[in-house]
Amino acid sequence: MTPASLRQCRINGVLTVVAGFIWFFLLGYRDLIEPDEGRYAEIAREMLNSGNWITPRLNGFKYFEKPPLQYWGSAISMALLGETNAAARVWCSGLGFIGALWVGFVGSQLYGRSAGYFAFLFSISTVLYAGMGHANSLDMGVSALLIIAVGALALAQSVRHLPVQERNWMLLAWAALAGATLSKGLIGLVLPGGALVLYTLWQRDWALWRHLHLGKGLLVYLLIAAPWFVAVSYANPEFPHFFFIHEHFERFTSDVHGRTKSNWYFFAVFAIGAMPWLFSSLNGLIKPPFSWRAEAGKFEASRLLWVYAIFVFFFFSISHSKLPGYILPMFPALALLVGENMAKRKHFIADGIVAIVLASVIFIFFIWQADNTAKLGRLAAHLTLFRPWIIATAVLTGAAGISTLFLRQQKNLAISIFALCALLGIQMLSWGYQSISELRSSRAMAEAIQSYIAKSGKDIVEIYDVNRYDQSLPYYLGRTIKLVGFTGELEFGINQESQKWLNETDFMPLWLNSDQAISILTQTTYDQWQQQKIPMHTIYENSRYIAVARR
Repeated sequence: MTPASLRQCRINGVLTVVAGFIWFFLLGYRDLIEPDEGRYAEIAREMLNSGNWITPRLNGFKYFEKPPLQYWGSAISMALLGETNAAARVWCSGLGFIGALWVGFVGSQLYGRSAGYFAFLFSISTVLYAGMGHANSLDMGVSALLIIAVGALALAQSVRHLPVQERNWMLLAWAALAGATLSKGLIGLVLPGGALVLYTLWQRDWALWRHLHLGKGLLVYLLIAAPWFVAVSYANPEFPHFFFIHEHFERFTSDVHGRTKSNWYFFAVFAIGAMPWLFSSLNGLIKPPFSWRAEAGKFEASRLLWVYAIFVFFFFSISHSKLPGYILPMFPALALLVGENMAKRKHFIADGIVAIVLASVIFIFFIWQADNTAKLGRLAAHLTLFRPWIIATAVLTGAAGISTLFLRQQKNLAISIFALCALLGIQMLSWGYQSISELRSSRAMAEAIQSYIAKSGKDIVEIYDVNRYDQSLPYYLGRTIKLVGFTGELEFGINQESQKWLNETDFMPLWLNSDQAISILTQTTYDQWQQQKIPMHTIYENSRYIAVARR
């Protein structure tokens, strides 16, 4: 290694540490956003407090929509750090950063140090990846584990002449596939498996299947993934049908979950999620770093990564259930394609222009048009609080773009500054969301309820959620609550243990005869109670709901 390259490696190392600091800084500052963050934090909290690590429960009801790996990770972090916002996010954020580091490592092994470093920077500073890396949802965990599997597969197939290394990388790939399955179910096998079949047909690399170490690999996979599925099925005979049929087949082929979107939905998600690297992202997909004409029999890592990214995108595009995070697994693979392309480019300007345009649009909208938008509904009282953070993001985005123009002869520095500014800008949006957190979080209400209970002198006060379920409320209260008239995603668990649930007819006598109780109401329900002169008095109110006490 030459002195110049050694110096560049040290600089890259320092900037990676800086990126890590920005990534994890103020991880617990923003309250948990409902529904996902509150839901997955509460399942982990209940798992930790009950000591039952086999049967996931949400607000006391069986909850089998997803496997338990993230719940386990979050529960362990809560045991170490307490039941905090940061503890609820450590698993996702940590895996997100590890996934980005892994992308950098794989890129450096396959394409060179510069390509790996650029792939790392791309990963941590795209809107979708960085945003999901700071949200307590399942998408980041499965995405990181899938890229570990796909990356290890690529490394293994690139050293077929070294049997021991090939075997070790493939065993890591199988272990990561098991982790992905324990994170979000069968897509942990379907996504890489489907991509591998399509890649083989295109590349005609039939030898690949002889180098997958299927026997040892499947053994590793089953030893890791199977025990929980066996244990939970034994403890809950109703699990297999609900999980494998309802949550996989019916979710993909029907509108049972009510998340139907246009087949073009993910094109918009991709365009926003790839910001501010949109040009490089499109370049990586439209002009990938390989020849469209395959050389039969030769392993082509870039082609495999491209097929995997495209397969993820179109697999979820044809699904009946769509949410933005579903296509997140394509971004780490795309990062490797972008990194390889970027290492070959002399300048880095086009994305800078995209960033400048994006910053200008943000400025124009939130300085001149935000007041008009704020007239829409409950956003009116909150937008002015969020505006400074959005402007800060616009400034950082513009600075990122301008830096690429001024430093166009110093590509490594330009890309580094661009990525760090973009990451900090995305973080600004995340931190700034705290100023309007009551729109999607129940922390403030939980604090008001806890304060009221403490003043009442009662050890136990029943808390009811009437015709609604506020996902983060149980987590911030540190206890489950009674649901009245609401089923939603808890319908399966409620049907299994209906004695824990109340309809409105059975609830009202309990409320009227209660010595002390608290209910959370919508404005409509509150108005109805007032008209019916049902006894209550308000202890907390915001734009979403009203908490009332019986006495």
